[in-house]
Amino acid sequence: MRNDNLQISAFYPLWKKYKPVVLKLMVDAENGPQSYPLSKHEFTDLAPKKNIVYSFKIDIFQSKPLVAIKTSLVAQDFMEMIKQSGKAIELMDVATYHIELDKQFMLNISCTPVANETEEAPEEEAEKETEE
Repeated sequence: MRNDNLQISAFYPLWKKYKPVVLKLMVDAENGPQSYPLSKHEFTDLAPKKNIVYSFKIDIFQSKPLVAIKTSLVAQDFMEMIKQSGKAIELMDVATYHIELDKQFMLNISCTPVANETEEAPEEEAEKETEE
C-alpha cells in the first residue's frame, strides 16, 4: 500500500512546479481557450511504466471534478495541486474549467462562466415592477 501512496503523489511535485502557469492559463481562459506545452520527459521520468496514460480530460466546478477521476494518477495529482490554490478555488466557483492534457503533452484550459442567479434577480424584480 505504501507504493500506492507514493504512486498517487508522484506527479504532485511536477504539477506544483507548473502551478503559476496553470493559474495564469485559468485567468486568461476567461478571454478564450489557452494552451501550454509541457515537457514529456518530466512525466515519463516520474513514471516510466508503459501502462501509464498521461493524457486526461476533466471538467471542474467549485473545486470538484464533474466526473470522478479514478483511473488517471496524473489527473488526480493535478486536482490535488489545484485545490491548494485560493485563486484557483475562487475562479472555479464562478466558472466550469475544462482541463485537458493531450497525448502531445499540451495542456489546454478553457472555461464556461456559470450564470450568477443573484445578478439575474434584480433584473427580474425590475421587470415585475414595470408590469404592475
